[in-house]
Amino acid sequence: GGCVGSGCKVTDGYDFVNDDPDPMDDNGHGTHCAGIVAADGVVQGVARDASVHAYKVCDENGDCNASDVIAGIERAADPDDDPSTHDSVDILSISLGTRTPGHPNDAQSLAVDAAVEQGIVAVVAAGNLGPEYHTMNSPGVACKAFTVAATDKNDAIASYSSRGPVRGFCELVKPDIVAPGVAINSTWPGADYRLLGGTSMATPHVAGTAALIKQLHPDWTPE
Repeated sequence: GGCVGSGCKVTDGYDFVNDDPDPMDDNGHGTHCAGIVAADGVVQGVARDASVHAYKVCDENGDCNASDVIAGIERAADPDDDPSTHDSVDILSISLGTRTPGHPNDAQSLAVDAAVEQGIVAVVAAGNLGPEYHTMNSPGVACKAFTVAATDKNDAIASYSSRGPVRGFCELVKPDIVAPGVAINSTWPGADYRLLGGTSMATPHVAGTAALIKQLHPDWTPE
C-alpha cells in the first residue's frame, strides 16, 4: 500500500520480529496474501475496499516464532492495547503454520479460539503437508477457526494441501472449506506481481469473502 496509518490501505500494524511499528514485508509472502484479500490496482482482491492491519510475525526467511504469532493475534484483537475500547479487527487471515501436524490445545490454536470468542472471524491455512491424512498444522487445527484447504483450476484438492481429520480429535473434521490456491497471481514487494501456490493463497480468498459478508451483515457473529 505504500504507507501505514490513517488514509492508507494498511491502516495499522506492528513488526513483532524486529519489535518496531513498521511491519515492512521483507519476505514477500505477506504482501502476496494481503493482495488476494484487498488489492485495488492491476490485481483486484476479493474485497478490494477493505483496509488491512499488518502484523509481521515471521522473519525474512519465512520462519515464525509461536510467541510472535500469538502476539500478533492478540494485538489484532486489541490494536490500541486498551481493553476498554472496541477496535479489534473483524477478520484474521492467518497464512502460516507449523512444519508438523498441530494440536487444537496448543498455544497458537488456543489464541485463535480466544480471538473468535471475542467476535473475530479467524481464517487459517490448513497447511501444505498433504496428501496424507492427519496432516493439519497449527493454528489451522484450532477448533473455532475457518480452516482452508487449497484447490486447483479444476476444483480438485491440491496434492500438497493438508488433510484432516485432526489426529486424536476425529470428531473435529477439518479443513472447513476450500478455495483456489494454485498459481495465484497477486501483489509482491516493489510494485510487482507474482504467481504463488499453497493453502496460504487459498486462505485470503476466504478472508476476503468473509469481509464482504461482514459488510453485508455487520451484526453476524463468527458462527
